[in-house]
Amino acid sequence: MGWIWAALGGAVGASLRWGVYQLVNRMESTPVEAIAPAAVTPTAAGTLLVNLIGSLLIGLVIGFFDARSITDERLRIFLVVGVLGGFTTMSALGLEGWQLLREGHTLKTLLLMLGQCVGCVMLAALGWVVAKSLGTSAGV
Repeated sequence: MGWIWAALGGAVGASLRWGVYQLVNRMESTPVEAIAPAAVTPTAAGTLLVNLIGSLLIGLVIGFFDARSITDERLRIFLVVGVLGGFTTMSALGLEGWQLLREGHTLKTLLLMLGQCVGCVMLAALGWVVAKSLGTSAGV
């Protein structure tokens, strides 16, 4: 029955991702451009944004689960596999990187990949530390 929770969460996550893309496409200048000018298109900026946000959120969720000793597998499947799996888009990153390379933008491709990989790992760690700290300070 875990697949039902993953599917429901995936629908939520994919819908949220679509919403972020719509928001970014309406902006003249995105906050992502200040961090990663290699995100040369609104779609690439949206992908970077959802991957960074998703990495922070997955760290927060797992950190919260660890801090509170939450073992509900259905909730974990719904949130981590479903919602956050549907929200983040590493496969889209691969395609966008390849498109930039095909267009001869080697440096922009490298900057985009570096921003994605390093930024996502750092924000996942930050989310975990924050959630673990909040859970511990709450006396749980």
